[in-house]
Amino acid sequence: MSKVKQWAEDVAEQEVDSIIFKLKDGQIDYDTAKVNILNTSNKQMLGIDSENVDEIIDMELASANISKSELKQENA
Repeated sequence: MSKVKQWAEDVAEQEVDSIIFKLKDGQIDYDTAKVNILNTSNKQMLGIDSENVDEIIDMELASANISKSELKQENA
């Protein structure tokens, strides 16, 4: 992979990771995280699209043992 492609993928991954962190931390809600991820440049390099963004967020939440209902309680 060229250096530019690798850089673009790394930047996209860092941005998505940052959004997921904010979601887990309660700084943003689920819907905001979803929109922000879908607005991330080069997300397609990570295999993220509108078809699977919910699944990706849910996997990240599951790895942190956080459910959607817990998010709603934290953000209320």
